[in-house]
Amino acid sequence: MKLKSFIIFIVCILLTSLLPFKTKAAGPIVNPNKVYSYVQMVSDIQNLQKAYPDFIRVKVIGKSEYGRSIYAVGLGNGNTNLFINGSHHAREWMTTTLNMYMIENYASAYRSNTKISGYSARSILDLSTIWFVPMVNPDGVILQQQGLNAFPKNVQASLIKMNGGSKNFNSWKANGKGIDLNRQYNALWKNIKNSPKGPSLKNFKGYAPETAAETKAIVKFVNEINPEMAISYHSSGHILYWNFLQDSARYKRDLVYAKTINKMTGYSLVNPGKNPSGGGFTDWFIYTKKKPAFTPEIGRYVIETSLPLTEFNGVWRENQAVGLYAAQESIKLLEARMAKSVQDLSKKLNTLVQSANQLKVYYNDNIKDSSSLAANQKFMDLYNQVNRNYQSLSPLVGKMPTRYQAGMLNQLKVVQAQLTNAHNFIDIVKQGDQILALNSSLHNILNAGTINSTAVNQYNQLVLSKTKVEAAIKKMYGTSVQNIALKKYIIPVTITIENNRLEIERYQLSLLIDTSIQQKNIDLAKQQLLQLDQLEKDSAAIKVKGNLQYPGQYPVYPLIEKYLSDYKNTLMERLAALENLGEDQ
Repeated sequence: MKLKSFIIFIVCILLTSLLPFKTKAAGPIVNPNKVYSYVQMVSDIQNLQKAYPDFIRVKVIGKSEYGRSIYAVGLGNGNTNLFINGSHHAREWMTTTLNMYMIENYASAYRSNTKISGYSARSILDLSTIWFVPMVNPDGVILQQQGLNAFPKNVQASLIKMNGGSKNFNSWKANGKGIDLNRQYNALWKNIKNSPKGPSLKNFKGYAPETAAETKAIVKFVNEINPEMAISYHSSGHILYWNFLQDSARYKRDLVYAKTINKMTGYSLVNPGKNPSGGGFTDWFIYTKKKPAFTPEIGRYVIETSLPLTEFNGVWRENQAVGLYAAQESIKLLEARMAKSVQDLSKKLNTLVQSANQLKVYYNDNIKDSSSLAANQKFMDLYNQVNRNYQSLSPLVGKMPTRYQAGMLNQLKVVQAQLTNAHNFIDIVKQGDQILALNSSLHNILNAGTINSTAVNQYNQLVLSKTKVEAAIKKMYGTSVQNIALKKYIIPVTITIENNRLEIERYQLSLLIDTSIQQKNIDLAKQQLLQLDQLEKDSAAIKVKGNLQYPGQYPVYPLIEKYLSDYKNTLMERLAALENLGEDQ
């Protein structure tokens, strides 16, 4: 019995060893229970990207005044962008902790398909991307946390001076050059009050807006990602800034968002009053982008320093769903904006189709005979207008939601077809006018009695041009217009070619006879003269037949006939002389 039990035990051990090995889930990366440094943030960002490579991406959007990288972290796979940032102010570095903790918890909830305070991370982040810049002001944070030793010795004296002569930087708010980054944005910047005259630990707005390296990086990045909403975290006081010179409609819209965030966080809504000072990131975003932005001041109010670590649990509890809520509302904002854009674009496309169809009307209503077959100025103006509008509207269709694109693409196809027909028409009129000019030129040359290599070349060019234009006419829209174009351009040219083909051949054959005589090839010359006689008869017959169908259109060129006749007589005399010479010998 003992042996049997031992064998069963051994078998169980072996079977257990053969079961698939499961790795233990990775533990939390972001630790909010310590002073959160720039170095720690960079390390955590790298580890988060490794842990969640399929929906976290990282980029450096700029450098601080002292050359430290400013990191942006994108979370999600959607087209709608939300922007969240922290640590504009050095002593407010717990906002960086909050940003980073939010990234990790949202990423974890996305992977596990769980909810945070009722908000589905996966469904929201599949349609949106939350871009975080957790630490806008790395120089300032490092100075506040580590003091002078983190900075070059040659600037330490100036930092102490900016800090009121103190080496204790717990109250430091500005960036490394003494500029308050949240007073740097170009939104009523000149109205900012109580700004020190020069660099300081706090409140110095700079000598001009958006001159600090950090501010430039944020402005550039926001312009690149074009977010629908923005949240700029600060501390402290449990209050929420949300309003900056909105018009009535946007005020009502943004108040709804502010009240929801108020319910989530308990933060009191702040109204900056009739004459806000401006200069803050949220002010700038609302003012320039005409979109919602918020500044939650996290944590209980503390005077001129950073929040104690014990505040974080409450901060997280209050703000854990704020990012997902804002992303959800950003999706709705984009949808609403895109719906309006779709509506506006649809109206423009309908107008464009109507204008393009007028190009078709031009053929039906205006081209009745050869004299009306022309691209007049009114038609050209309409064509150019339709083409310009087509070129400007076509790229916009690709930016619309996919479900709207099919119908719009069909509208563009209609416009493109009309433009193609119009372009063909314009091109044929141009080529047709050119071939008629060439036809007239050849007629003038022959009428003047000139038949030489120039005349031959012009004749050959006319033949080639006729073939090209005739093929193009077959692509014209409308059988009636095609027939008119053939009548105007092809028939006259065909008559000229047919009427003068044998004159060209008689001239070229005369040259060959001349060569044969020079080469003393009497038999060949005699044979060629017989061919020349036949060409003369055929030429006369063509003119008679042609004038029966098109009276007066198959003229005889007397000077050409005289030249060819004289040339023939000369050739015959030379041939006779050559034959007599042969007999004498």
